[in-house]
Order: sequence, then C-alpha cells, then structure tokens
Amino acid sequence: MATVDTDTVLSRARLALDAAAVGHAMLEGDTEEARFRAHLIRTQALELELDGVAHAALRVIALLPPNERPIRGIGIAMLHLCDTLQIER
Repeated sequence: MATVDTDTVLSRARLALDAAAVGHAMLEGDTEEARFRAHLIRTQALELELDGVAHAALRVIALLPPNERPIRGIGIAMLHLCDTLQIER
C-alpha cells in the first residue's frame, strides 16, 4: 500500500480550492479576484517548492492582464494548473 504524506495532501487541497476559486471568479467576470487567487497560488507553491504549480499559476497570471479580459488560452492554462496539483504516488 502506498504511503501519502498528509501535509502534502492538505497543501495541495488548499491550492486546489484556490484554483477552483480562480475558475469561479473568471466565470463570474471578476478578473481582479481571479488574479488575486492566482497570485496566492503562485506564492504558496513557491513556499512549498512546487515549481510546476508555481509555473502553471504564472501562466494563468500572464493570461489575466490587469484591466483587460482574459487572453485566449486561459482555459488551457487553468487545466494545466489543475493537472499540476495531482499527487503522484
């Protein structure tokens, strides 16, 4: 049976909740909240040394420019971000 680190699972769960909040904010048209949550994900990922997650969050941030609508490709960037939050066994 595989052993999973509880702290890792909880950290990634918190990041996943924030990623869901990014998606929800975009659907609501609240790009300011989406940017805030994406920055939060990136900061937390860097602190946890989750470089792949941090890079994926940066891609989302880049596609959510200030004072503009999301740029084409934001959906794929969000999917990539969510994929990076999977726990490898």
